[in-house]
Amino acid sequence: MKTKSLPALLIVLCILKGAVAQPDMMFKQCNVIAVTIPAGRGEPAERVVSLNVQTQDTANPVSLNSVTFNLTGTTDLNDLDSLGIWYTGANPRPVGGTLFGTGPVMPGSITIAGNCLLSDGNNYFRITVKILPGAPEGHFLQGNVDSVKVDGQVCQVIPATAVSKRLIMLEHKLLYSGGDYGSVNYRIPAIITADDGTLVTAADARIERAGDLPNNIDIRIRRSADMGHTWSEPLTIADFGSYGASDPALVKDRSTGSLLCMFASHQGLMASTPANPIRFQVCRSADNGLTWSPPVEHTPEIYVPGWYAAWLASGNAHQQRDGRIIGAVGVRKSSGTTIDNFMIYSDDVGLTWHYKPDEASPAGDEAKIVELDKGSLMMNIRNKTPDCRKIVVSKDHGDTWGTPYFQYDLPDPAVNGDFIRYTSILDGYDKSRLLFSLASHPILRKNLTVFLSYDEGQSWGVSKVINPDASGYSSLTILSDGTIGCFYENGEFEEYQLYFARFSLEWLTDGNDTFTFPAGMKE
Repeated sequence: MKTKSLPALLIVLCILKGAVAQPDMMFKQCNVIAVTIPAGRGEPAERVVSLNVQTQDTANPVSLNSVTFNLTGTTDLNDLDSLGIWYTGANPRPVGGTLFGTGPVMPGSITIAGNCLLSDGNNYFRITVKILPGAPEGHFLQGNVDSVKVDGQVCQVIPATAVSKRLIMLEHKLLYSGGDYGSVNYRIPAIITADDGTLVTAADARIERAGDLPNNIDIRIRRSADMGHTWSEPLTIADFGSYGASDPALVKDRSTGSLLCMFASHQGLMASTPANPIRFQVCRSADNGLTWSPPVEHTPEIYVPGWYAAWLASGNAHQQRDGRIIGAVGVRKSSGTTIDNFMIYSDDVGLTWHYKPDEASPAGDEAKIVELDKGSLMMNIRNKTPDCRKIVVSKDHGDTWGTPYFQYDLPDPAVNGDFIRYTSILDGYDKSRLLFSLASHPILRKNLTVFLSYDEGQSWGVSKVINPDASGYSSLTILSDGTIGCFYENGEFEEYQLYFARFSLEWLTDGNDTFTFPAGMKE
């Protein structure tokens, strides 16, 4: 009997020994995480700075008792109210969480006390503050963590690798993150302002995985009737089942107020062939983006026979003064991978489409076209080598194009940007102005910047950085009060989250220029 029971006894002894040897939780370190993306005024809980309290083992958990930090570097503490600290466990994203504690906004050192039992591994906290609605645009929110107290012991922190400093904008709103509304990934922003002032955005909802066509992708619309402060729930306007719809471009017809959303569908760019091409679709809205027609295909109308692929660049298309709607397409003329640029157009508000046979630029990519005051068309093209934008101009409405040249004051890491008319003296404004947005860096998709030109795109001497960190595609619009909206890809946590930012001409020019309506024109 003793021999038979020995193995069971040994098992019990081993279990007991293991339980006794289980180590107590210990504090390892606390890393400060800088926050550098813009902040929106009027937001109730914007991050000042985040931190990760790291522990090891699980027995006898330790607690975070307090956090000591400061708001040094903030432009004006009177912009702020209602400090708080939130705990999100192992999730580093600033979503939800448990309130750790609150405190007043004040100069110098601030300590917020609480009691939060920590878990083994990463424990993320964020310090938040309310930015008052009257906070001046262009001020900064800044701060840093001095120390934390864990189980009664003051512990030093590891400083962030960057300064936690956030630009305060008129608006800065997150519209999409991966996982929202049943889609694992969002990309490709487009934005337009409707006749009634409503902001209308379109974007790729990449349902099952990140990646371009021919993946399962839907086109989704969100609207804002209050200058971008609140947004409607998404509306899907194009869903081809397991086939995709991608790269939305928006334009508004001035005479009718109709909105057009143009996009590619079904086939992938490099798999496209003359027999099975990437397709060109158009949806229409007659009620400021509230409802949309089903997609209508116009693929044969924009293809030269024998072309392998043609697709319209996402963001903004353009309407000329005579009512013609124009856009730049990237074209694979053969089975190779080279992309050339051509122009397509519609003279009946998108009911029928045509192409201009003259090549605007060889070896191009995604591009935008704007009509200049003297009637010329300027095409601004994504470019890789050299690392700046490529420009080409037509003086005869796209029938022929000049020699492409490089715009060295617009650095380009080969990414899609946006190019729109802001104001023109031909419409009674005091100045003619063009706007351009781009992740402006020689090699990396970061440093989202908005540029301003006063000489019809010959130079771009005025610019401001919206997001200094990872950024991708962007799209611009002018709001009914003359402020500027930018719908863009932000890479803080993934590729990408889609944000809306709003700012003024005054901020863009450091107060050297002010938007005014022409005489007789109202907001």
